[in-house]
Amino acid sequence: MLVSAVFATTLLLAGCSSELDPIVGEWTADGPQPAGYSHFADNAMIRVDKAGKAVLGTSPWNLCGAATVTVNEATDDQTSYRIAFPTSTWCVTVDVPLSLDVVTKGNILEATPTGSPTGAVYRFKRAG
Repeated sequence: MLVSAVFATTLLLAGCSSELDPIVGEWTADGPQPAGYSHFADNAMIRVDKAGKAVLGTSPWNLCGAATVTVNEATDDQTSYRIAFPTSTWCVTVDVPLSLDVVTKGNILEATPTGSPTGAVYRFKRAG
């Protein structure tokens, strides 16, 4: 009984991390970015850890952490996510979107501020 509980927990944890695998890592801005957020522009970065937490902004001084990454939809060639800051921990001194809808396709990441009336797309590439 204990062995099956450990096995089930291991599968559950492995399943959760595999859903995030395409976005885990560091991403850097790829070319000129749309205007609108001073710390989420041409030199911006996104860093996502295996626990589903994200840091956004311009490294090294203008970063905002504690955003949560959730999976929206996964297909064979791309996965969509939402990166969102809880309003209680959003960084007021760092100008980044409160929430992003993100699509990863290989080593390319495209992010759009959730509900953006302009549909501005921020493009990133996997660092390193």
